[in-house]
Amino acid sequence: MLTFYQNVVYNFFISLGVLLGGCLLGGVAAAVVGHPPLKTMIDLCERIKIWAIIVALGGTFPSFKVLETGIFNGEIRGLVKQMIYILSALAGAHIAYRIIYYLEGSGKL
Repeated sequence: MLTFYQNVVYNFFISLGVLLGGCLLGGVAAAVVGHPPLKTMIDLCERIKIWAIIVALGGTFPSFKVLETGIFNGEIRGLVKQMIYILSALAGAHIAYRIIYYLEGSGKL
């Protein structure tokens, strides 16, 4: 069984990898079919960001069950842990988005 900190790190890197991999391979596909790859990568990043978070969490239903238990049964510890998992996945997806954004050239370093 994974520890709390291991889960936080896994969630971060899974969402980062899903978004980076999906956008980079989507850019390759765009180049193959003749569309602008960099614009396609940014568009894909905006569309699949939420899905990267959901994949990192392992689906939404266990997360909602823990949130429901925390809110309605007063189990604050589980609620806080789940919120940290969600924030970790969100941070990974956002960093992947920023990496693609800078690769595309919209963000100047």
